[in-house]
Amino acid sequence: MAMVRKPVLKQPDRCAVPTRLLAIVLGVAGSCGAFAQGVVLTPSLQTQLTWTDNVDASSAKESDWIAEVSPGLALSRDSGRFSGTLNARLRNVMYASDASRNTSYVDLQGQGEIEAAENMLFVELAANISRNNLSSFSGRSGNDNLSVAATNETRTWSLGPRLEFRLGDNARGTVRYRSTWLSSGSSQVSDQRQGLLTAQLSDPAAGSLLGWGLDYSQNTSEYDDSTTRNVTQETARATLYMNVTPQFRMRAIGGHESNDYASAQREGGSIYGGGFDWNPTERTSISGTTEERIFGRGYNFSLKHRAQRSTWDLSYVRDISSSLQTLSGGIFQDPLFLAFYNDPAMIAALPDSAQREAFVRLLLGYPATGGTGEVVSNAHFLSKSLRGAFSLIGVRNSFSMSFMRTDRARLSSLTGLSAQDDFALSDTVKTSSVTLSFNHKLSGTSSLNTAVTRSRSQGASGTGLDTRRTTATVGVTTQLGARTNAGLAYRYQRSDGSSALSDFTENAVTASLGMTF
Repeated sequence: MAMVRKPVLKQPDRCAVPTRLLAIVLGVAGSCGAFAQGVVLTPSLQTQLTWTDNVDASSAKESDWIAEVSPGLALSRDSGRFSGTLNARLRNVMYASDASRNTSYVDLQGQGEIEAAENMLFVELAANISRNNLSSFSGRSGNDNLSVAATNETRTWSLGPRLEFRLGDNARGTVRYRSTWLSSGSSQVSDQRQGLLTAQLSDPAAGSLLGWGLDYSQNTSEYDDSTTRNVTQETARATLYMNVTPQFRMRAIGGHESNDYASAQREGGSIYGGGFDWNPTERTSISGTTEERIFGRGYNFSLKHRAQRSTWDLSYVRDISSSLQTLSGGIFQDPLFLAFYNDPAMIAALPDSAQREAFVRLLLGYPATGGTGEVVSNAHFLSKSLRGAFSLIGVRNSFSMSFMRTDRARLSSLTGLSAQDDFALSDTVKTSSVTLSFNHKLSGTSSLNTAVTRSRSQGASGTGLDTRRTTATVGVTTQLGARTNAGLAYRYQRSDGSSALSDFTENAVTASLGMTF
């Protein structure tokens, strides 16, 4: 597919190398305040008390009280040689009836960029630690913040340089290398490392009829597991642009790709296809690409529209992917999330960044906090993903609806997958969800928030894997002071599946109190 530049972010213990990387991220971020202005450092303390009538999320219901005390630190900087964000919380979760469940861990999302040489050499950093249910078929839903068992933890870290340069008056080039590590708290997923090298050179020539572009990428995945082999993908493309009008551009694509995902024998094939970019108005953009690939036909389509009080987003992608690729970077690497999160109307309706992040996450069907609820596996897979979201933002009311459907098919007969790996249970994993959310401002300091999510996870025909989940929440939040907020929420959750591990219902009530300093 045609390579797309990463959107600009406007706001927002087992692996030695990732641990050092975290120290680098924290050290660089923390040192910025000493030599430059513009750093915003916000310490916080979040507390909550939850009563649930099904602490195990099982058919044998058992109630319990769960207390949480989570000090946190948010750091952001958007000017100077360093820019980025870091949000970290030390979650301390305690159970009244069974102290053996008690746990403490760091929940962290961060990404940043260091300008090592002005307008030329940059260093990119990112980190993400979260705990979310790793199974699509059993246990709590992906947006359940009570999935705090150590076996649910995933940690991703990335670091790499980026070189930007010009050739002549109009041609621009980028060379980037990024190393990304993935580790988890479960034997279900091996420690993984991805080395991604990309090189781009293009002259779209927006002021003339024809332009051109060259792209190359090499993606190597290494596993810290004797039963899992290392794999590599290479792609090279040449693109010819035709600027029909200032608003409409067409492109023809040709190239070659190879990989050894399906077997130890490397497979290769030609790439050919085309696409277009159309911007009929300043608020509307439509882009589409289709290519014949080694796995069949690939697609990358997106539609974005912004009106004064509404936003529309639709995307469809069919391409090769992996857990390391989808998890690395966290929620702020998702262009669709950034589009809503940074939308001026959304910022005006929800000026509090944490509240706005949670609202947009629910809008897009993600967990309210933490990771992105993706399938976590050692296997590479062919992913077909259809996503859509709509929001209507008024002075006092905000309504949103989103839907998602993803079909993932394992590419290889990889041996050594854990028995808990979804791709060990089925060669294909299909997930779909619909989320409706509503926010109403009761006053200048209080708001009512509701959301309903209906989801389904299915395995291949004959596996019997089929789990349907319904989650509904309603809650009130209020500002008690300039730096203090409180909330009360009720949640209902129901899961119906093909096994006893998939069947349960839960009612939970949570009272929360948060402070920033």
